[in-house]
Amino acid sequence: PACSPFCHPLAPDEESPTLAATATAALWSKPAYQAALDLHERMETCTDPYIAPLLKSTLHDMAMSYRLYGPFCMVGSYNGGKDAVVIFHLMRAVHAKYCSEMQKVDDSFIIPRPRVVYFQHRDEFPEVLSLLHEGVEQFDLDMLAFKEGTSFGDGLKYLVERNIAPGKNGLSFHQRSKNNEPQPLPPPHPLAFILGTRKDDPNAGSQGVYAPSSHYMPPFLRVNPILDWTYGQVWHFLRLFELPYCSLYDDGYTSLGNVKDTLPCPALKKSDENDEYWPAYMLRDWDMERAGRINKKKNKDKQPTEGESEPKTGGEEGDLSKLPDVTISQTSSTVSLPPDREETKKITTSMSTVFNVVDETAAVSNAEVSAIASAQRLSIGQPTVGLIVIGDELLKGMTPDANILAAAKALRANNIPLSRVSIISDDGQEIVNEILRLRKEVDVIITSGGVGPTHDDITIKSVAEALDLDMEMHCEMAELLLEKMGSNDVGEDDSDIDVGDRRKSLTRQMSEAQRKMSTLPTTSVLQYLAEEEDSEEWPVLQCQNLFILPGVPKFFENNINRLAAHLPGASSTLEQPAQVGGSQEDEDIGLSVDQPSQTENQSTPSPRSDTYRIVLSLEENSIVSALNASVTAHPHVSFGSYPIVDDPVFKTIITLEGRFYNGGYTKSSQRLLELIPDKTDTENSNNAEQNTQKQSLFFSKEEMDKNVAMALKDLKSKLPEEGIVRIDSCDDLLLSK
Repeated sequence: PACSPFCHPLAPDEESPTLAATATAALWSKPAYQAALDLHERMETCTDPYIAPLLKSTLHDMAMSYRLYGPFCMVGSYNGGKDAVVIFHLMRAVHAKYCSEMQKVDDSFIIPRPRVVYFQHRDEFPEVLSLLHEGVEQFDLDMLAFKEGTSFGDGLKYLVERNIAPGKNGLSFHQRSKNNEPQPLPPPHPLAFILGTRKDDPNAGSQGVYAPSSHYMPPFLRVNPILDWTYGQVWHFLRLFELPYCSLYDDGYTSLGNVKDTLPCPALKKSDENDEYWPAYMLRDWDMERAGRINKKKNKDKQPTEGESEPKTGGEEGDLSKLPDVTISQTSSTVSLPPDREETKKITTSMSTVFNVVDETAAVSNAEVSAIASAQRLSIGQPTVGLIVIGDELLKGMTPDANILAAAKALRANNIPLSRVSIISDDGQEIVNEILRLRKEVDVIITSGGVGPTHDDITIKSVAEALDLDMEMHCEMAELLLEKMGSNDVGEDDSDIDVGDRRKSLTRQMSEAQRKMSTLPTTSVLQYLAEEEDSEEWPVLQCQNLFILPGVPKFFENNINRLAAHLPGASSTLEQPAQVGGSQEDEDIGLSVDQPSQTENQSTPSPRSDTYRIVLSLEENSIVSALNASVTAHPHVSFGSYPIVDDPVFKTIITLEGRFYNGGYTKSSQRLLELIPDKTDTENSNNAEQNTQKQSLFFSKEEMDKNVAMALKDLKSKLPEEGIVRIDSCDDLLLSK
């Protein structure tokens, strides 16, 4: 029959074989319909100051969706998670209100059941399945459940291509030939999915309340009615309206995946003496919502590449009866796609993951640009560095900064350019924005401050958000904290046990402060950089190309000195989010680009050129002509001029050193360097010749030292001899008499 998978087949009308009703929509029971209308009334008249304004806006957004798509083309994502529960109850309330209004206009308009989808998973929590079964029965839902092994992309494609909406009376008609043969299917109606995406979700991206599906997915509209809701408002809504939710949330779970990747939230642990947890709605730090999730590499449906056909859907066009293993009941539906589609890549994450998918066209492109730029810079020299100093106390003038000076000295000592410094407040969104901006400009980002157990220590959480990473307990960090700070329960050696059980054991031993400090972004690495084994050393936390340092000046200086010495040889480990030239997944979506090999990326520290300091008793404005002439005559030398105020003898300091650009002392300008074609620009280029050309643009240290010496001699000859107090090789601007 030509109908939506949600419609239920009817026997053909023998008296009218050319135009017959072939299917009907399932009618909503009167008790369930009335209960939903009552819920809508309660929501509309809600006066709770915390939720009422947001609830009113959400109901309006959903009503507009129903106005455009109607009840037969609105489908909810219902996987049993708290956000999915919220949108389901919002959906059934608006669904009932819309149908009520339509019946006032036309009493022949039927009231269909609300339509929801669910993808079965072999590792689903039994508690989630219980909630789903009870929900279908209690609220009289029309649920389409895809059998285990059906990928999300295939399931969505199946729905979108077969969304033949019935008429207002719920009946689907289909033209048949005189021989009672089915004709080609009519075009499907547009479909909208109501999703539980919130802006704090790692995969929310730049979605709005209404967002078209990503380019590699089937065409449908994403409706995100609770996009602007917080974790606290989700729980306030569920408890205010006394709506049923999964019992796992009362046992300390705050974000549900499946039994293999989800643990109770460590922030809700009642005490270190037992394994009891507070319920999810008592979580105070909402950024810890996903702290109980064990990260796994997310799979995505492979897109057909150019020249590759779409997977076959099975059956002949216009005859869904030939589609094998599709079963439809009068209460809900279970769908198993044909064998050739079951062989496609299996997706083993919860249903909300695919529906909450990020629009990759926007999110990946920025990462790709950053990665390519970084790879090009690292291929021929030292990494460039940006420093983010975090602290309200600095912006308020409550304490002087010492870390910028320490970082600049340490990096300069290792000939690493410090390209930019930012001082920002203890605000999570500001930190995220600054990280995203700097990643486009530098190879390495170092942060200072905002690290610790208190409420304003938010740097690590902000890094996770900027890199689109989940937060999870880092076992190595947890063990380090227990070793250095002590534990309440020593326990047994658990190094060989399952990671989930290991985390439970560590959680039991740690204090609240230790639990927070051990919750890090996934992919975090602890870098031990001391030259000799030091039992007192704290490692440096690395997340891709970010290094997170403490803000206390003593600790920062120790760490930055070790890190600066480590960076010149670490370019091959500075991962950018779009791993250029890396995974098969990137190639599948067209992100593969050429990248220098690991050998090409590895660089040794470029030795610094000789540096000179000229101390003058002359005012700066009196040496302008002489200085400008020398600067013009020696373009490969960097000159600095610094006036001194309120000193009776010293008036000006001039510094000279080799002009450092892109990892070396260039013989010519950046413009000339860019004239040499990259291998991505010229087909079949000779790599050896290309490298020789690039190397020819750089001075050796000996050559650069001669340039600096010539510039010094030239400038000295242009200055009055009596005005020169001394010339030395110090590059410090602090003077002693």
